[in-house]
This record gives sequence, C-alpha cells and structure tokens, in this order.
Amino acid sequence: MSKGLAVILAENTYENLELHYPRLRLEEAGYEVKVVAPKKGETYASKEGYPAVSDADFDEIDPKTVKILVVPGGFAPDKLRRYPSCARLVAQAWEAGAVVGSICHAGWVPISAKIVKGLRLTSVPAIKDDLINAGAEWVDEPCVTDGRFVSAQVPKDLPAFMQAILAAAE
Repeated sequence: MSKGLAVILAENTYENLELHYPRLRLEEAGYEVKVVAPKKGETYASKEGYPAVSDADFDEIDPKTVKILVVPGGFAPDKLRRYPSCARLVAQAWEAGAVVGSICHAGWVPISAKIVKGLRLTSVPAIKDDLINAGAEWVDEPCVTDGRFVSAQVPKDLPAFMQAILAAAE
C-alpha cells in the first residue's frame, strides 16, 4: 500500500543524482513516485545524458494529492521556473500541505511559485541572492528543514536531504 504520491520535477539538464536518488529513496520508502515534466511520456536528459521519462505533465497532477514534491537541481530549475503550470503545481501542492524539497539550484522553482518568503533555506551560493531577494533567510548549511520545506546544497548532501524529507512527511 502506497504512503501517498511523491512528485519529482524534471526538465533537460537536471542534476542526475538529484533526480534519481530521491526517486529511488521515495520508492523504497513506499511512495507512489511520478516524474512530472512539461510533457508526459517525454525523455529528459540529465547534464550527463542519463534519461528520465516523465509520467505526467504539470497539469495532470492534482496538487491536493501530493504528499512530497522534490525539485532537483542542475540547470533544469532555470527552465522549470518559466512554466506557469509548474509554478502553480508547486504553489498549490505547498498550500495543500505537501513537503517540498529543493537542492542545489532548485530554489529558483519555489521562488517562482512564491512560497519561500519567511522560510529559512539553503542552496548553492550561486542563488543565495535570489532566495534572499524573494524573502527567504538563506543559511550556509548542507541541509535545512523549516517546517515542511527541506533544502540542501549539493549532491553529497542527498542522504541528509532525503532523511529530512521522509521525516517531514511522517
């Protein structure tokens, strides 16, 4: 029996480990995991060329059914944040009570979803100013949990990131 729906966002040039490690950990923990992207059934390539096939597009997911939403880093977040339907999914899943996780450059997506104001977050230093300008309190720590929002900096922080996401969803 599934613990609920977990969504992992995808677009080309995602960071390989930051999509597939959470996907596998969430499946292992008993979640129904869907890779969600601009187009259902498309193959999206990581920065290294590793494929991820999307299970659904942004509009096919009912945000009220999302228990966990993970935004991988790499260069994909710069593309994802430009889709109004992606920002809407993230914002509405957050409003409905989902745990949201962002790692590396992924903070750009929750910024565009307008959900970071007042939250204590981390990221790669390259987007520190973007998070601060959006109203977040940026901290230089490997992994930060603020209520239902979990953020981390780089791939080596994935074990702590996923432990925090799974704990926040309990």
